[in-house]
Amino acid sequence: MKINRPLSPHLTIYKPQLTSTFSIFHRISGAFLASMVFFSILFLKIGDLNLTSYYLYRYAFSFTFYFHWLISSVVNFSLLALCYHMSNGIRHLLWDLGFFLELSKVYTSGIIMLFCAAFLAVSNIIRFYFS
Repeated sequence: MKINRPLSPHLTIYKPQLTSTFSIFHRISGAFLASMVFFSILFLKIGDLNLTSYYLYRYAFSFTFYFHWLISSVVNFSLLALCYHMSNGIRHLLWDLGFFLELSKVYTSGIIMLFCAAFLAVSNIIRFYFS
């Protein structure tokens, strides 16, 4: 049975908004950070099982020796996700208190939040590599 009625608008019709984009990335960064915590705890538990295994340490050393760029990329990306999630969370807390709820201030606080997150991430990466 075919019904002659229009379909609801799809995502391709809407123009991306700054607020919806920040909301989507806030959820993605939260899920990424939760998965990083889960895998960190999982790998720490696996390491507790057999601390005297020569092959475990040999494999871990060879992995870190040949793929140090991958490990540092994941650490830096996690730091960026943490800074973004924390900055956007503070912005949401300010919204809950009733601040910056006008449309112009929502966009301004979004841009300020993005610069604060980038500044925090870059300054922590510089502090980490030069300390």
